[in-house]
Amino acid sequence: MSAPTASAGARRLDQPGIERLTGLLESGFDGRSDPMAHQHLLDALDRHEHVRFLVWPPADPVGVLYIGASGAVMAAGDPEAATAFAGPAEHADWRVLLGDAVPCQALLDASSKGFFRRRHSAREQRFMATTAPLGSPHLPGLRRAEPAELERLTDFACRLHVEDRMGPQISRAGRAAVRARMHDSITAGATWVLERDGLSVAKIDLSLSSPRRGAQLAGVYVEEPWRGLGLGSAAIAAVTAELLTQGLPCVTLHVRADNGAAIAAYRRAGFADRGPWLLALR
Repeated sequence: MSAPTASAGARRLDQPGIERLTGLLESGFDGRSDPMAHQHLLDALDRHEHVRFLVWPPADPVGVLYIGASGAVMAAGDPEAATAFAGPAEHADWRVLLGDAVPCQALLDASSKGFFRRRHSAREQRFMATTAPLGSPHLPGLRRAEPAELERLTDFACRLHVEDRMGPQISRAGRAAVRARMHDSITAGATWVLERDGLSVAKIDLSLSSPRRGAQLAGVYVEEPWRGLGLGSAAIAAVTAELLTQGLPCVTLHVRADNGAAIAAYRRAGFADRGPWLLALR
């Protein structure tokens, strides 16, 4: 996906503006939001992706829009920026929108006008985070996933897609895309499994791992026969402890707001609710 184009009232982030935007994100826009919620945006700036950012207003930015190469969009800062960002977001044909609930909802509202706009599904998430390990990183059976487990873990990911209400059962073509993502995650060492009786029964992925900005957990799945035994929260706590003891500043995740069982498991693993988050798909 090409870099975003400027719109009336917004401009593409230039080199001189990187330091100011970094400071705004690190401060949570001067305390108006949670700085940990901006770790993906800060990591993108660290990776020199400033050409993928739009800021508003041009002279003294307080709102930001990031349009990733794979169709993911993140909005942060002042929700008044939504009107200026709506056109570029639609032009980019985004597939996933996520981030702070208020600016993201404002962007959805501004983007929903017009007969030919693509429909989206959105739901509230809770953004959760921890900066201190709870327990030990050593849990019997917890290890990095191996290439031989690719098909089984692809099955887990496809089941999670349905159980987490991300959409209907994945088609054969869709499964190939999921399999490719799982292959990349396993190859990168970004997927853990919990083994019982010689077989992986749970998985945890990383959607972000930055020594400077922290990690974000994703794709948490426990096979149905092994649920209710505390394995999920134990594995999450152990992976989190491993990441934090490596020196990462924080570990975060986001979870469906009405998934009480998952939220309770994350709390047992040491995570605290940091506020509303939004995830939209189309």
